[in-house]
Amino acid sequence: MLILVAAAMLSFMIFFPLVVATSVFKVLDEKQSSKFLRIFFPKYYLFGFVLTLIGLILSIYYENKYSILIFLLIISGFVFSRQVLMPMINKAKDLNNENKFNKLHKLSVFINFLQIIGCISLLVIYLK
Repeated sequence: MLILVAAAMLSFMIFFPLVVATSVFKVLDEKQSSKFLRIFFPKYYLFGFVLTLIGLILSIYYENKYSILIFLLIISGFVFSRQVLMPMINKAKDLNNENKFNKLHKLSVFINFLQIIGCISLLVIYLK
């Protein structure tokens, strides 16, 4: 069951940059894409939080300490990104502070990358 949660998480985290983001920037202008992403990201982080919470609960049930640790790290990334980083990114964008926006955006991408690595490590462990 844990492998399904990790696979679902990895799938949706890879789907976003490969499909959603590229489509948004091809179809919508900057103002529309910004508006869309401000609505989309809170849901993205919430969905990731819920999936990770399910994985965490299952890990506790199965007493899998490695999974508990990885799911805790991943869930922390979703909470931090949604509650702290996203408002800071939006504020920097609203103030036209491109330098700050770019730094914060790179941090959000880095956190997402670490979460993807966490999911991959879970899949590697579960597939053994």
